[in-house]
Amino acid sequence: MFFFGWGYLLYVALPIMVLSFIASSWVKRTYQRYSQVRNSSGMTGVDVARRILSGAGLNDVTIQVIDGELSDNYDPRTRTLNLSKAVAMGSSVASEAVVAHEIGHAQQDRQGYFAMRWRSDLVPAANLGSQAGPLIVLAGLFLSIFTRSTFGFYVAIVGLALFAAVVVFQLITTPVELNASRRALRLLADSGVIFPEEQDGARRMLRAAAFTYWVALFGAMLTLLYYASLVFGNRRND
Repeated sequence: MFFFGWGYLLYVALPIMVLSFIASSWVKRTYQRYSQVRNSSGMTGVDVARRILSGAGLNDVTIQVIDGELSDNYDPRTRTLNLSKAVAMGSSVASEAVVAHEIGHAQQDRQGYFAMRWRSDLVPAANLGSQAGPLIVLAGLFLSIFTRSTFGFYVAIVGLALFAAVVVFQLITTPVELNASRRALRLLADSGVIFPEEQDGARRMLRAAAFTYWVALFGAMLTLLYYASLVFGNRRND
């Protein structure tokens, strides 16, 4: 039995790589397209952020410009809106959409959105599961093969349980991100920084980003199923 054999490459790694490539290409292509479409207000990403934050009563959120492309994020620990340079300084429809999405997270944080709290609480478990889970599954499989004891099976089950935290994290992350996108469209409209002819471009940006969340969830679930097939398949062969 090989942990990363042809079965893994064909049924797990390849589908995940293909879908991840499609998702990444879609986001980059859409961003590049709408980063060239100047918004009607002429406001930069930072200006848009200030307008939306003020209108939404989020005056305690600070804005920080960071390096990287599409590295934008909201940090609930420091209540900081981190905007990449291109988004912060750009006066495009893409900048509007990205800024509003991250402020959607800030609004979730302020309102105590339950799914966002759950996701934050799961971060340590998900990090541990992604790093240690596969290794413990592998250790359990080797123990089962070489010792012919049930101890290895239970070790592998522990690894599965740890990696399951990654799947749960992605299950919660997806609705959190989709909710932030819905909030983004409302925030843009309520703040008056987006014009009707720009709404379709902003919606396309957010839709492309949403696909990446679904791919991440699919990849985590597919990987967990593969690990489970190895563990329980080996159990039946004992």
